Amino acid sequence: MDQKHREKIALFKYGIIAPVLNGNTKSQMKYFREIALKKYDVPYQGEKTFKAETFKSWLKIYRKNGIEGLMPKTRKDKGTSRKIDEQLADEIKMVLSIYPNISASAAYKILVSEGKIKMDGIQEQTLRKYIKNNNLKEKVVKTPRKKYEKEHINELWIADAMHGPYINNDKKKKKVFLIAAIDDHSRIITSYGWFFNENSISLEIILKEGIGRFGLPHVLYCDNGSLFSSSHLQLACARLGIALVHSKPYDSASRGKIERFFRTVRQKFLPFLDPQKIKDLAQINDYFKDWLEKEYTNDHHHGINTSPMNRFMEDLQKISIKRATEDELDMAFQITLTRKVKNDSTVSVNSVLYECPTKYIGKKIQIRHPSDKPKELFIYEDEKPRHKLKKVDVYENANTPTFGIKFNQEESK
Repeated sequence: MDQKHREKIALFKYGIIAPVLNGNTKSQMKYFREIALKKYDVPYQGEKTFKAETFKSWLKIYRKNGIEGLMPKTRKDKGTSRKIDEQLADEIKMVLSIYPNISASAAYKILVSEGKIKMDGIQEQTLRKYIKNNNLKEKVVKTPRKKYEKEHINELWIADAMHGPYINNDKKKKKVFLIAAIDDHSRIITSYGWFFNENSISLEIILKEGIGRFGLPHVLYCDNGSLFSSSHLQLACARLGIALVHSKPYDSASRGKIERFFRTVRQKFLPFLDPQKIKDLAQINDYFKDWLEKEYTNDHHHGINTSPMNRFMEDLQKISIKRATEDELDMAFQITLTRKVKNDSTVSVNSVLYECPTKYIGKKIQIRHPSDKPKELFIYEDEKPRHKLKKVDVYENANTPTFGIKFNQEESK
């Protein structure tokens, strides 16, 4: 059971005991006995009934441990698990010293990728508990910031977003945002795009395209904004084995290379762009792509004493980069939706009706689609795609043969 499920169940329990906590009941047990006569639609569990004593225990737990106490306990790992020995403890402290604000999840991925933790070894929850119980994040000694550069390409990508000009959008002016990621070693812009919405879907679209071109980064470093903290992005990175690391709030200096690139965009691209002549997003993206290839990617950079493309290609001769197939990227950058199938075997997604097999009528189904392919909808069961959804064609359905009452010819005379 994931955190989202645990939180919803806890909120359900809280809703039951809230009238007692708010002083809206005269008699606590009388209230509990009355509501114990009802059936409840428990999130992810269906209809259930409870005893008055159960409600009383929820109240006691809440008063002692708060909302967290009402969350179902996480399932203990059924497999064998090693304890964290001194050597692994030192490795954990080393990772936390390099990335002071790294999440336990990202630290776990780094330790696994470096071979410090085996895939069949300790679980992420064990590491999280160890860090918390030992207050390791509080004991990290802050050191002065120093100039750094990764030794090879794709070891670190730094992502961020910048505000752009207002351009035409259906005869109205609307602000655009540039979302981009830069490779720390080569300074090549691995992912980029101008969007009307500064959201996680936009970010996932450019990352997916960038990974398809340049390969998988080991670490994706970005700020703590909602754009970079969505569960979708965290899940996509986890599926691809990318460690998602966040910087400290308001610490733009730690993302200096991408900030420097944005300054170049403001100085060398935007001044020569006439927003009044931009018709749509596609046009500004075409202009930017052309500028990037001619004025940035293949231009000499003083910081690396060569062009980003040359440096990327030089290092590519020394190392091998990890790549993902198109299917793997589609699977990683998936959006998950939940819908209840109507009696006419349809579901609505983004105000469009899609047909479902009749066996799903009245049931809640899980629908997934790649973030950049919102119309490629699949019904998933047991983490596997079972059916591709087809858009409802009312005219085709109208031509489906129907069978009515068959009258006896003699009776019809």
